[in-house]
Amino acid sequence: MNVRLRMRRAVIYIRVSVAREEMISPELQEHQCRGLVEREGLVLARDPLMDLGKSGRGFSDRQIAEIVAMAERGEFEVLVLVLWVWSRFGRNTLESLQNLDRLTDLGVEVRAAKEDFDGRTVIGRFAIRQMLNIAELFSDQLSETWKETIARRRRRGLPHANQGRFGYYRCETCPPKKRGVPLETCRECRAGVLKVDPVFGPLLADAFEWAAGGGNLGHLVREWCAAGVVDPVTGLPVSVGRLYDVLDSGFGLGFVRYRLPEQLHKLVPDRDGAPQRRRNRSRRPEEFGLYLPGQHESVIGDRARCEDVWDRYMARRGRAPKRAAIEDRQEARYSVSGLMGCPHCGVSMQPLLRAKKQRRPAVGGRPHPHDVTWRCRTHAEFGSCPESGYGNLEHVEEHIVTWLEQQAAPPADLEKRIARARRPVSVPVRVSAVGVLAELDRQEDNLADAVSVGAISIEAARRKQEKITVRRLETQERLADESMSAEVHDARRKEPSASFLGIRAEWELASPDQRNRLLRTVVKQVLVRRGRGIPLPDKYEIVRAWAA
Repeated sequence: MNVRLRMRRAVIYIRVSVAREEMISPELQEHQCRGLVEREGLVLARDPLMDLGKSGRGFSDRQIAEIVAMAERGEFEVLVLVLWVWSRFGRNTLESLQNLDRLTDLGVEVRAAKEDFDGRTVIGRFAIRQMLNIAELFSDQLSETWKETIARRRRRGLPHANQGRFGYYRCETCPPKKRGVPLETCRECRAGVLKVDPVFGPLLADAFEWAAGGGNLGHLVREWCAAGVVDPVTGLPVSVGRLYDVLDSGFGLGFVRYRLPEQLHKLVPDRDGAPQRRRNRSRRPEEFGLYLPGQHESVIGDRARCEDVWDRYMARRGRAPKRAAIEDRQEARYSVSGLMGCPHCGVSMQPLLRAKKQRRPAVGGRPHPHDVTWRCRTHAEFGSCPESGYGNLEHVEEHIVTWLEQQAAPPADLEKRIARARRPVSVPVRVSAVGVLAELDRQEDNLADAVSVGAISIEAARRKQEKITVRRLETQERLADESMSAEVHDARRKEPSASFLGIRAEWELASPDQRNRLLRTVVKQVLVRRGRGIPLPDKYEIVRAWAA
């Protein structure tokens, strides 16, 4: 019974909403949680689950769902979810209590390292509810403060965020804005009005004129990259997406934009079709209801010219196709979405379609696999990865199907392995860890009897007890390691073969999204090498999901 208690599994959950100087770092949270795990004699089932940059107001995009799925699959008989404090679980009392009840029904015990209340008692449940109420109160107060601050800046003609802007600077004495570092300003810059940068300001003006005239931003970005232009805020080359964000803000033309209250959130269906209220994070101009004149100067001196450039740019953006935001996509478009990678620069690859006049007829309402190609993002935007190759969805899926069949097929020497396994082999007897613990318990009982009758001295008994204690700790660690190793071995030995067979059986009838989910269970990445007409195994390297 004691061994069973020592083998209780634990999962550490860490959440940080915003990376800032005064935050409780993930390392500190993990240290506190590991202290509780060690005190309770728990065994960690996996690496800590981390939600970095996630708000506690909702649960739809957090890894609490992964813990629920682990419990529903019955992976562990006893599972303890360890938090730092209860506010890390959530800052929405209603949803937090609903998720706590769900975990409790599945047999998951939730503990907080610094606010450790016994949720099995009436007083403990009351204390947990109070801590969640306090967490929600703090979040509501912080939200009200930010709303008042944003309204005040809007009345003054300032953007709601006091951050650096491409094409602008504060003054000669203020240090430049860096990502993840608190902003530092001098006395002259406390008003928050930015000045046009003499170097980047003209570049931004040219970008507005180029985009408003219908020019391709990809060509402009490549010219900037070749000239060594980097974003002062990020220190990285300016990508097409980043340049669109800069232009869409209208800041360079003298505007400050704000969202209307009804635009702050939107309803997005989840995988089951149920509407979920989510924060509106779209950066397109039509998602902002107010473009007001700001206190700062525009990069184009003539105000009338700024209005004309902005109207032409907005007309062009209105004609541009709208791509769904990443967080709004509930289904993968292709079977290998998010899995294709470049082996040279290490970035992911992006899909693109052939020209319309060269496309083949659609299959089931979707583009023909032959017309979908993949290319390196770095080379597509900056042309700085010349060794990257192109991938074709039709060839990739053909190679994946062959690879799945090879992995699911039994080995060629299966009969020899079976015959070899049937031979009697002398195996050295190794006492199990449980047997060693039982033997140590017997030695302790004999030691206590010997001391009680005076057969040995107290000093000799103390030395013997120290040896027994050291060996007991070593055996307990060995027992935990053997259990974890057995789980990993079973996962690597049984899960892949079953997965290969199941994926191959369902492949033909599965949708691209279903194929993508199935592949992610066994495939970590597909690397595309350069070369045309070479064998598919040489062009596409499949990296297993359990590869180091």
